[in-house]
Amino acid sequence: MNIRVLIYMNPLVVDKISKKFLWEKDSGFLYTKQLIQSLPTDWRFTILTPKKFDRTFFDNEHEIECIEYDYSTSIHQNRYHFNRNILAKALPYGVDIDVVLNMQPEVTANLRVFFENQRREKPIIVNYFHWIDSIKNEKFGTDLGGFIIREVEGIDNGNMSLFHNEYARSLLEETRTEYRLPYNEYSYGYFHPLPTNYGEKPIELPDKKIILFNHRLNNTTGWKEVLKIFKKLDRSDSVLWFTDEQNMKENKELGKVPNVIVKSIPFESYGYLLKSSHFTICNLQDYATWNMAVLDSMNYGTQVISNDLSLMKELGCNYQDDLEYGIKKYLELDKIFRDNKNIEDFRLQEYIESEINKRAEDKDPKKLDQVKGLINSKETEKREFVNKFWSFHANSNFQIIRWCLLTSGYNDDISKKLSIYKLNNDII
Repeated sequence: MNIRVLIYMNPLVVDKISKKFLWEKDSGFLYTKQLIQSLPTDWRFTILTPKKFDRTFFDNEHEIECIEYDYSTSIHQNRYHFNRNILAKALPYGVDIDVVLNMQPEVTANLRVFFENQRREKPIIVNYFHWIDSIKNEKFGTDLGGFIIREVEGIDNGNMSLFHNEYARSLLEETRTEYRLPYNEYSYGYFHPLPTNYGEKPIELPDKKIILFNHRLNNTTGWKEVLKIFKKLDRSDSVLWFTDEQNMKENKELGKVPNVIVKSIPFESYGYLLKSSHFTICNLQDYATWNMAVLDSMNYGTQVISNDLSLMKELGCNYQDDLEYGIKKYLELDKIFRDNKNIEDFRLQEYIESEINKRAEDKDPKKLDQVKGLINSKETEKREFVNKFWSFHANSNFQIIRWCLLTSGYNDDISKKLSIYKLNNDII
């Protein structure tokens, strides 16, 4: 089945000086890359990407069109920003969209209204909750909250909402209750970002045991506690390596601390650093729901020492009641090599194809036979049958007609931007 997919992104990682998006270090982009790789090559993907995005970030096996979109460098503003003009220009009436994979659920209602108003269509909208506006966030910063209303709105306007795990969903429901927001039944599932395969090009490393902290330097990652423990241990045979260079204020102070390194590593060599580290540390706070950095370490055979959280147990960390004792103990031991964790993601292809079949089942939209007759005689572009049989370019039947075609032996040439149909003689 030739499916056309629109992906709305949620850029997070930005160089604070140049204001350039760092998609190669962004968990949302890394997950989207692996998600596309897991889907059929006879699907077409239209992805709304930041300015100057490098298309080579994604694979060449899939048909991928990147449309420049004016995402804000503020992650908070992106939860409210929506530019319908860019979508309208990128998706003229001759282009079909069957599915929207939305990495920013706060704008789901905008996407739904755009398609229903602009095109009279109801594509399948799948929300990915990479972050939850939980009341547990409030102790880390008041500016992190206030988006729960948009997230609940996103659930109500989507067809499927995916969370990292049941704990993540419980955070949203707990916050919904706290804000006294109405509850409607909804479909949900769980998506699991997998580790990234980085390059292992050798780089010069200190001749010491490397304790790697490959998380952001913010209030939710617990990095200050890790630094305090390291300074207290006063080990000359080890270094504490932070990979987040974006927090300029903190980096200035960290540069004065002996045996502390603050340096990000290019993609082609990051795997080498992960593999060479004695162990890595994860000290996330209560509201954490998933962590790709943890899985990245395990993917390269490096053990992760963590605080005692249910998520850390789920991911397979060596969790400690006493983090200081754990760090001290593992510095005394030789490096422990560990196996990678086997994780399965949500079966997206199965869900989407089943949903399209259900929507097309027993449907007999007006003029379907005429459209089939035209396509049976020759390869036919959507614009051609729309202009031949209808007076308007927007009609609620067009999408149902498409799904009836795709489920009854017709192909869409996904190598082309515009939808072009032909009869699949092999299936017939």
